Amino acid sequence: MHKENITIIDIAESIAPIISSRDVIDNFKKSIKRAPDVNVALDFSNVQFISRSAAHQLLSIREEFAHKWQNKKIVSFTNTDSNVASMLRLVAANKVLPKGKIKFNAETISIESLTI
Repeated sequence: MHKENITIIDIAESIAPIISSRDVIDNFKKSIKRAPDVNVALDFSNVQFISRSAAHQLLSIREEFAHKWQNKKIVSFTNTDSNVASMLRLVAANKVLPKGKIKFNAETISIESLTI
């Protein structure tokens, strides 16, 4: 569907109501690329589940399109149910702060050094 300079893509219709494969998202990338508008809304109205790997791939593709010089797309997610929204949030948080990549080195100091 095309509406007010936003292309809306129905995910359940374009892919499936249950999305469990990174490869499916890779193939779907072409649909985003072909969208006539810069703004592309992915409508998750009837999507019941998205796997961690599929969510990761979708967020990666979203970043890729946002950073392109040519054929740039601003991809947004609409009508996500709580399960899909939770998975997207979880994966997005892990992409920002991956496990095991940050070290915390606490320094031991005496309380006397903190007083004037």
